[in-house]
Amino acid sequence: LTTYETMRDLEFSLARVDWSIMVCDEAQKIKVPSAMVTKAAKAQKADFKIACTGTPVENSLVDLWCLFDFIQENLLGSLSEFNKQYRKAIESNEDSDDETLEQLRQLIAPQVLRRMKHDVADLPPKHEVNDCKNITISGLQRSLYAQIYDDFQRMSEHGNKGAMLGALHSMRMICAHPLKFQPNASMQESPKIDWLVSTLEKIKAKNEKAIIFTEFRDIQTFLQRLLRDHFGLNVYTVNGETKTSSRGKGESRQQRIDTFQYSEGFNVIIMSPVAVGFGVNVQKANHVIHYTRCWNPAKEDQATDRAYRIGQIKDVYVYYPTVRDPEITTFEETLDDLLLRRRSLARDMLCATPDLSGADFEDILKGAL
Repeated sequence: LTTYETMRDLEFSLARVDWSIMVCDEAQKIKVPSAMVTKAAKAQKADFKIACTGTPVENSLVDLWCLFDFIQENLLGSLSEFNKQYRKAIESNEDSDDETLEQLRQLIAPQVLRRMKHDVADLPPKHEVNDCKNITISGLQRSLYAQIYDDFQRMSEHGNKGAMLGALHSMRMICAHPLKFQPNASMQESPKIDWLVSTLEKIKAKNEKAIIFTEFRDIQTFLQRLLRDHFGLNVYTVNGETKTSSRGKGESRQQRIDTFQYSEGFNVIIMSPVAVGFGVNVQKANHVIHYTRCWNPAKEDQATDRAYRIGQIKDVYVYYPTVRDPEITTFEETLDDLLLRRRSLARDMLCATPDLSGADFEDILKGAL
């Protein structure tokens, strides 16, 4: 029993052993053909190999090919043959080949055992709370939006290729945290913060726990301070800087989660969805708040499932707070619509769901204001 990183470091020592069975849990760790971890896994001598993962295809069908190249080499041919025969036809944006997709399904079917969580676990219901998707934009946010749009138009006229991504990021931050742009503004100018405090008050009244997901460090810090001042909570943050090992100084990721899990009554933990995509259990929380959204619905669902796991005994409530304006289409409204459409595709095991790109948001900058 070892980690992928240790297997990579001790590749040659482990490869001397004639293993009977090799099981890779969270096998998405070996889905990149050129990665050293992947090469080390494929170098092991084992009579029988199993790859366990909830996301066999995340970015492209190359992920699937790589996993099958590990468990049964040559079943899908070489990578170049696979790309030519399956990937190009299936992943074509213009005309996806459903017949080829079905051929691939039939080819791998004898090697696949797929069970959804509801098939194997007796979990309580999971509810999506929809009334938080209509948070009315503030006057400050509207004026900041207009300023960002004017800056984008001016920079675009001068050929600045990074203008779109810069404008989209600013629009995203205006929806989530406008006080960053106007530190002296009142809290009423940040309706999402007002919604968050009100929602957490209701969760506190139930004596329950919540996870807040956001990948932005400055928002994490701001929310920590807000929750300390308003609720008197010393809120932990788990992000890419949090240690994964208990060695050395400071608390590890698991120690922070354990402290949160076993604290009595109401509590909140802030997490980056990028840092806790898999291998983390937080079943004591039954409220999941995506304060800022991921670019990828599969990754967002993985983050939600940190709470919706075996051991969860309460109904789970999932929130996607969305700032909207009756006159313009906001960034968050566009992102919510895009993710909703992508989510249905993401639940098909063979459908790749790459991150959204700037091109997906072109409409929001073409006359939305």
